[in-house]
Amino acid sequence: MSSTIETLERELGEAQLEREKQQRAVIRAENAHDAACAVRDDAWTESDEGFGTDIDVERLSMLVYHRRRELYEAIDRLKAAEGKERRIKSRLMYVLPAERRRYLSGAVDEDFEKFIRTVEVAYDDEESSRDVEVLVITEKPGELDLRGDATWRALERLYAGTVRRWVEVRASNSTEKAFAVATQVAYYAGGHIPRVFVEGKEIKTENLTMGSASNEWRPLAGFAGHKGKLALARITARRYLDEGSVARLSKHPQALVQAAEIARLYQTMNLTGDEIRWRLEQLISLRLEVLEVVYSLTGDKRRFSFYEIARAARLLDGHFPDSGIAAEVLLRVVDRALETGVPLVDVAYLSVTSGECF
Repeated sequence: MSSTIETLERELGEAQLEREKQQRAVIRAENAHDAACAVRDDAWTESDEGFGTDIDVERLSMLVYHRRRELYEAIDRLKAAEGKERRIKSRLMYVLPAERRRYLSGAVDEDFEKFIRTVEVAYDDEESSRDVEVLVITEKPGELDLRGDATWRALERLYAGTVRRWVEVRASNSTEKAFAVATQVAYYAGGHIPRVFVEGKEIKTENLTMGSASNEWRPLAGFAGHKGKLALARITARRYLDEGSVARLSKHPQALVQAAEIARLYQTMNLTGDEIRWRLEQLISLRLEVLEVVYSLTGDKRRFSFYEIARAARLLDGHFPDSGIAAEVLLRVVDRALETGVPLVDVAYLSVTSGECF
């Protein structure tokens, strides 16, 4: 028995074929109408000059009206086909999983190219031939890759009008090694789920853990130390933030690394890429010490919402000149809110106006 996604994906494919068929029919009807109008206009000219008859003009005018009616009917069929396609797309967007990171967001720059080549080398144990291969695949608008499961095919059909990129991991024989490469790439590449192929056959990746770092991952040459962490932080930040925001964070390297760690922590939660992006945009103005507290509070999974924590953090960070004091007050504000039951933002506001938390 086919699933809902499989059924909708198949229906969407049929609807898109029907829409393309009706688009071609409209073009043919437009051409036929334009040709009939041109012949009728020539007959009008000849009639005015005495070389044609009113009967020819009337007959050709009737042909124009007929062609015009056929054109309007073709346009109506096209609009109906487009409406059906939109309805199926809406249903697909509703039933697809909340987290859809099958496509690679952000730019593929030198840092990312170096990263995937380094991962490739780290897991390559074959001396004579390459054991693991990591590729960035790009599909242009209109070119569909329908090899994957129903979810992949549905996403391809949904976003067929855009340039799409994803990472493919290809291994000669080891499924475990291919999965390790995929999870390591996903961790630093904004939770993007690479497609995994072992011996040319695609392996399902639904059970991959995309959140926490693993001690079983192999070290990446060139990405150790402070510079390496900074490069990995840029790779993660560029998956969610625009280049201006990344450049702003890069002026404070430690803050950039901390923001990337927060993004990776969000990847363990049931958040979409857009939700993570919105959260990071609320935090990039915070100083390092306050960011560290936000990270610890997020990891503790307190009962406060992200909105409460971020608003309280921005309020305190903007009020206290010393970021260390702002971070300490944020921790005290959280404890006081837990003790009293007063909303977190209200406690933060009282600490700013009256110094009650000291």
